[in-house]
Amino acid sequence: MNDDKQHAVWRESIEKYGKETQSIVCMEECSELIQAVSKRLRGKPDATDNLAEEMADVTICLYLLKEMYGITDAQLNEWIARKTARQYERMQTDDPFLKGEDAE
Repeated sequence: MNDDKQHAVWRESIEKYGKETQSIVCMEECSELIQAVSKRLRGKPDATDNLAEEMADVTICLYLLKEMYGITDAQLNEWIARKTARQYERMQTDDPFLKGEDAE
């Protein structure tokens, strides 16, 4: 299925099931991802495939949430940049090896 068809299906699911129901589904999918990460860390059988499946579900949900709540790519990218910069600063503070010349 190509990207255009995927996006059409996702938009149609919002129209068919509604914003509230789709929002609840997204919350549930995030919970399932948490469980899949836990299973992977505990070395459960087939945990890696399950993790990939739940990551796919949450990735779809991120698209749905963007669509339903009017979040733009620019907004999202700005927050990603901010959060990444903040993480970088924390890592420099926490790890003395990152403060050397090689860190730049």
